[in-house]
Amino acid sequence: MRETLNDLIAGLSARGAAPAIIAFSKSGAETWSFAQLSSTVERLAAGLAERGVQRGEPVGIWAPNSPHWIALFLGVIRAGAVAMPLDERSDAAEIARLLAKNACRWLATTAERTQRIASQAVGVSIIALEGDQDRSPAVGPAPLAHARPADVAVIAHTSGTTGTPKSVPLTHANLMSNVTALLTERLVRGGDRALLPLPFHHVYPMTVGLLTPLAAGVAIVLPAGLSGPELTVALRDGRVTHLLGVPRLYSALVDGVRAQLRVGGGMLATLFPRLVSLSARLARSANVRIGRWLFAPLHRRLGPRLRILVSGGAALDRETEDALVGLGWEVLTGYGLTETSPILTFTRRGKTPAGSAGRPLPGVELRIVNAGADGVGEIQARGASVFGGYRNDPVATASVFTEDRWFRTGDLGRLDGGGNLHIAARLTETIVLADGKKIFPETVEAVYADSPFIRELAILGHNGRLVAVVVPNLDAIRTRGAGRAEDLIREALTERGRALPPHQRLTGIAISHEPLPRTHLGKPRRFLLPALYERALSRGGAEPPAEMSGELKALLGTPAAARVWQWLAARFPGRALSLDTSPQLDLGIDSLGWVNLSLDLEHALGLTLGEAAIARIVTLRDLLREAVDASGQPAAARPAAPIPTAEFDRQRAGPALRVAQRSLASLNRLVMRHAFDLRIAGLEHLPPRAPYMICANHASYLDPLALAAALPYARLREIWWAGWTGILFAGPLQRAFSRVAQVIPVDPDRAVAASLAWAGAVLGHGRSLVWFPEGGRSADGTLQRFLPGVGVVLTEHPVPVVPAYIEGTFTAWPRGRRFPRRGRIDVTFGPPVAADALLKATGGRPDEAAARIRAVVASLAPQRTV
Repeated sequence: MRETLNDLIAGLSARGAAPAIIAFSKSGAETWSFAQLSSTVERLAAGLAERGVQRGEPVGIWAPNSPHWIALFLGVIRAGAVAMPLDERSDAAEIARLLAKNACRWLATTAERTQRIASQAVGVSIIALEGDQDRSPAVGPAPLAHARPADVAVIAHTSGTTGTPKSVPLTHANLMSNVTALLTERLVRGGDRALLPLPFHHVYPMTVGLLTPLAAGVAIVLPAGLSGPELTVALRDGRVTHLLGVPRLYSALVDGVRAQLRVGGGMLATLFPRLVSLSARLARSANVRIGRWLFAPLHRRLGPRLRILVSGGAALDRETEDALVGLGWEVLTGYGLTETSPILTFTRRGKTPAGSAGRPLPGVELRIVNAGADGVGEIQARGASVFGGYRNDPVATASVFTEDRWFRTGDLGRLDGGGNLHIAARLTETIVLADGKKIFPETVEAVYADSPFIRELAILGHNGRLVAVVVPNLDAIRTRGAGRAEDLIREALTERGRALPPHQRLTGIAISHEPLPRTHLGKPRRFLLPALYERALSRGGAEPPAEMSGELKALLGTPAAARVWQWLAARFPGRALSLDTSPQLDLGIDSLGWVNLSLDLEHALGLTLGEAAIARIVTLRDLLREAVDASGQPAAARPAAPIPTAEFDRQRAGPALRVAQRSLASLNRLVMRHAFDLRIAGLEHLPPRAPYMICANHASYLDPLALAAALPYARLREIWWAGWTGILFAGPLQRAFSRVAQVIPVDPDRAVAASLAWAGAVLGHGRSLVWFPEGGRSADGTLQRFLPGVGVVLTEHPVPVVPAYIEGTFTAWPRGRRFPRRGRIDVTFGPPVAADALLKATGGRPDEAAARIRAVVASLAPQRTV
């Protein structure tokens, strides 16, 4: 029976020529057999003893994953010393601090890192990790120490999510209890191969991904890097059966599959969610995995032998887990901490409810303390894998153990009837609002972050309110059209917040271009979030000048880019402009502002940017590149704002179209009045003659249908409608409908000038126009900000404005609902507002005119849903 890691190391040689490590690099794959690994470990252990490494003293290891890292790690333990793996991403100052804190006089590292640490860690002896034979430990005569189960084998460090990392001594018995339990559960078996892309300095990959496979005689596969192609090569060519990852890796995998389907389109993209859901249900209920057959091309491309995905380091959200199971993989998760070596619970294959972290491993006991009505309380643990206390920190040790020596995990959770653990949140990360309500961050974040426009999101408490730091997905915003970047983000958050109780809804956001601070395993470092939130909030204020980057210097070598940059510096004095500065998010330039800004660029610099180019600009980097491209175009080739007069004339209806229009209007009126009990008020306020503009709130797809049904047919014939191009002009059928319904194309994200030109053409031809100034459906049914485009149209065509308020459509068919439900709808028209008086009162400012119109529309709301 193996009681220590030295027993595990002694058994390596018995595996002989079987592959132990397969390491991929740019030059190919390097394979170490078990015999080679064993002999290298013995040589290194003897060399370390000869150099004077004492029994029980720590040896730091600061380097990226490699076969040499594994050999030295095991060699240190074989020599009776204590391995202290360090984060290879840490800077030299942090490494020096940890070495001093742990009285460590030995550091194994690479030649490149030796130069960086030499001046920081005085008195520390360097052990060459690889390649330098003069300084590498060599075989010597010193006898090797015998290890006892109670001896410390490894000094690990906590992730630092809530502050400074603590040093965690783990004994041979601690680590071997986890290894033995995982072997008993048959996590890996003979013939398997495990891909390990995670850094070894974390206990999760060290125990689960390194020690357990070696103990089972299973080969460890190391990828050349963490990019998609590098992981795919390792999965496929390494004949991997098990992938050891963290939730962010798996969510990226699922997002990548979905993105490819969206690009490819077709029937599979439509059926994909249903097929995945069906496959997941069959896998969970009957252990039948049809996903490997349904999505066989995906499995062939990623890794034909890949069967099991192991997730740890943080909680795997239910949606991602279901998607992975539906795609045909078996997903195993667990729960634990650095202080517990690390696994406390683990999901059994085919036996664990979805969403749980599994049952305790053999030798582990759990209890829930101070549980509420929902059964959620603090998780406490004891057992062979639990450490004895922090190194040289008795105060911290006393704070995490109860009087009867149960370990306080600091996490909240509950145990179900089958003994499975369900994690709720970190106790130290729970947010307490001003009214005393408690928020579990990860649960709420999962709801809000589910938007293509959001790359990352973290919530925090700020002055007793629930707020969030949001990192936008600029690629998705660029694809949609950058005109309303902040509006898109706020709409997405508002819409998703409707699925949450009121106390879990955000009351403020700050948009940041900095990535969220995370540990190597992807956990947010929440103690750093308040400072990040404050920095993001202050982005609109004056900032010190930013240092010019090399990329910016290269771009400014182009005359067109240099002229634009000088113009920007004069236009926005006192701002620290950088290539990542967003005109929309940082400089406050909205879609209409871009129209004005592009005109200024043309007048000042002779640079013409078309709307397609403007829609692609989400950072100043994009602006400079578009300026360079536009400077190379002849003037005649530059896109100009469309004047749709000729197109408008072609769309004027003939006799056949009139029949179609009347039929469509009659059908719509019948449905709206009988299915939705349509009530109409204020028709007498409509001006006797066109042109005029009806401005209404917009909460549902039913709004234009309700308005159309409310208008007499004689009025309907003279009215044109503003319709979003993303729906009403997306295909031939939609375009045919738009022709019958007299819809003009509007795109507030990509074609503001063209949309306003279409509106002007309608009014200029003496027709009336229905305009929804919010620019899109309200996410929560309340009246949103009116975009200034309506003010621009009225400046050119000062026609009467008829305010209208539509009540009940949001209840009948809100955003996110697939089909409408029956209910009452009320349409109320208010007295017209004279455009001349409105523009005079607002000084001709389009944004102020839009705000005044919004106030009039709001006054018609029965319940003041503003």
